[in-house]
Amino acid sequence: MAAEQTWRTIANRTSRKINFGWWLQVLATPLLITALLIACGILIVRRELDALPWLEIGAGTVAALALTGVACWLAARKHFETSQQSLVRLEASMRLRNALTAADHGIAPWPQVPAIINDGTSWRWQRLAPPLVGALLIIACGFLIPIHAKSAPEASTQEPSAWNELDTSLDQLDNQEVVQQEYVDEMREKLEKLREQSPDEWFSHSSLEATDNLKKSHANEQEALKNNLQRAERNLAELQQGGGKMNQEKKQRLLNEFDQALQKMEQGGMKPNEELLKQLQKLDPNELGNLTPEQLDQLRENMRQHAEKLKQQGEGKGDQPGEGEDDWMNDPEGEGEDGEGDQPGQGGINRGPGTAPDVLGDPHADAGKGKLERLQNDNKDQALPGDLLQTSDGKHDVDQTPTGPTAGGAASNKGQGGDRVWKDSLLPEEQKALKKFFK
Repeated sequence: MAAEQTWRTIANRTSRKINFGWWLQVLATPLLITALLIACGILIVRRELDALPWLEIGAGTVAALALTGVACWLAARKHFETSQQSLVRLEASMRLRNALTAADHGIAPWPQVPAIINDGTSWRWQRLAPPLVGALLIIACGFLIPIHAKSAPEASTQEPSAWNELDTSLDQLDNQEVVQQEYVDEMREKLEKLREQSPDEWFSHSSLEATDNLKKSHANEQEALKNNLQRAERNLAELQQGGGKMNQEKKQRLLNEFDQALQKMEQGGMKPNEELLKQLQKLDPNELGNLTPEQLDQLRENMRQHAEKLKQQGEGKGDQPGEGEDDWMNDPEGEGEDGEGDQPGQGGINRGPGTAPDVLGDPHADAGKGKLERLQNDNKDQALPGDLLQTSDGKHDVDQTPTGPTAGGAASNKGQGGDRVWKDSLLPEEQKALKKFFK
């Protein structure tokens, strides 16, 4: 029994060896194809994704190789050997003269197991190894070939143009040192709060409304500071030119206007730079005589430069187009002294009230305010459909001759039978159809 068990174990081991060899031979080509497909899939995943999903890739690779192996095992089964066939192979290679086959059928006893077993086969690794090594190298290339991940295109949402305009204006004010730094920092902080929103909310109704209000507020503060600087500089110029010859009433008016302009600059959101503001606060218009003309001229020049820089930032008075266009006609530059002067007219700042109001002519007494008037278009060639071209009055031509009752006329023809019935003029084909129908 020991010899039988040993020979059967050797036969089973030989059959497994033969079957495994057939499976490797069938697997060679499909394994290379599967490895190539796996490598292509890995390259695609590396290109499409920023982070490589190692778990999913490993599971997919193992599953693909397992399916390929099972398919090749099923395809190679027709070449597999049984243990009885392996016994025949052993006795043929070891020249046992059918001793194993006879013992398997119970005809003869099992022969002694020799020390060296020769099944007549040997592994040809130079033929089996290249497909296995090649498959591993192909899969490794899928991980090692350098490739750039195709990152998702960033949705570049352009900021509202008003933000860039505000940034530019604030940068210019900061570089020119026209206003105090606190105002610039406060405006930039408000602008950054708008930028902190999600890009999807930049062009929402609330965001655009907040941007518009911020832009209008900045323009109004800028215009107000410019006007106050110009008004204060103009008042100083008149006080400097008038000197002791100016009457007390006009002098007091100029002093009040200067104080009001200075107070508005101090209370406004946009204040002039600290150096200029301190000079204006220390200045006493009543004691201008204590300052040299050069000092006053320098102060006025500084105020004019600041106002000019602010003017270059804006686009005219107001935050809407067209505002402030008529101010030069209705806002006199200054007022002269009451009565006639004692010097010949030489022009200059004390020459009189300045630019006269209504320089385009005297206003009409009745401007027609509140009246509804029809617009007239004398050019009929450019009239549109529905435009009224002309209206005229007309009367009906009515016969005024009186008429009385009149007798009715007599019948001129009594008619014939059947005249009360409608008669049609039919074509011959229609007549035939009617006759055929009513037959």
